[in-house]
Amino acid sequence: MSTVSVVIPVYNRFEYLPACLASVFGQTRPPEEVILVDDCSSESITAHLAQHPPAGPVVVHRTDHNRRVAGARNWGWRRASSELVAFLDSDDLWEPNKLELQLARLAAEPELDGIYGSMTAFFPDGRVQPWANDRPLLVDAGAALVDANITVQTLLMKKRALEAIDGFDEWFGILDDQDVAIRMALAGQRVLFVADPPLVRHRRNDENYSSKAGRFFVEDLQIIWKHRVLCNELYGPGSDRVHLARALQRFGGKRRAAGLPARLLARLLAASAPASRMPRL
Repeated sequence: MSTVSVVIPVYNRFEYLPACLASVFGQTRPPEEVILVDDCSSESITAHLAQHPPAGPVVVHRTDHNRRVAGARNWGWRRASSELVAFLDSDDLWEPNKLELQLARLAAEPELDGIYGSMTAFFPDGRVQPWANDRPLLVDAGAALVDANITVQTLLMKKRALEAIDGFDEWFGILDDQDVAIRMALAGQRVLFVADPPLVRHRRNDENYSSKAGRFFVEDLQIIWKHRVLCNELYGPGSDRVHLARALQRFGGKRRAAGLPARLLARLLAASAPASRMPRL
């Protein structure tokens, strides 16, 4: 039987952690190890756990400095003792049979390197909606370049597959999910997407794209630069410029002052690459 370690990065925001841990320990097939990565929180996570005892044992590893989410995930999975590693964000919730369903699929298809799935987003006003339910069957570099990112909160991965790609790129604080999907595909890893049923309840709040538009744009630029050769190989000459146009359109749609100039520049860039097959926004 395969063993599972769960890695949960935590940075200061403890109010959602009890529900998060309850969803892990409430699994129909619980994990063997639960790792909390304290990413140099200013408050004491051990004091919080003493006041809000989880339903099972947890291991706390504190990072040497604030590494942001990608670095915290690396800090955790590299210290995991199991053959399989799962990830969860501290404000999200696993559905009760998440691990059971994924482990059954991996047992049926042992050639797979990992498996992930869709989520259900829920909002403070009570709204719910499907989230990230349109990914390709297997992780694909071309699809990832145009935003078909892995939902890391649902990912269950063989530890040796993570070792093969050296985990997450710690430069990224937001788009590490996009970068790691591209690199998984380039490494030939078989990571399966299962859309139904959703595996995670994903909490949406004020810390979304609008409040981080500038950071998203900077990381979009880093994705474009890092993978520009691949972009042009897969989608044709000038596709890196179309990729930049997509990033500008997204940024302009969220920052009113930059809206019109960003959209105009995006149109010029997209028009400058007529041979590109990359989808325009």
